[in-house]
Amino acid sequence: MYHKLNTFKADLYNVFVEGNANSIQMGRVFLILAIPVMAIFAIGLHSIKY
Repeated sequence: MYHKLNTFKADLYNVFVEGNANSIQMGRVFLILAIPVMAIFAIGLHSIKY
């Protein structure tokens, strides 16, 4: 688990800070960040709609 957290932290650093990430790192960051953002958007849209 500790290794996975360090890998994720390194991926975030490479994608957002350095900007020299490979496609695997960008894919991991996209999947980990896209799911919560989409869930928040769906909940917000539902609360506005009803």
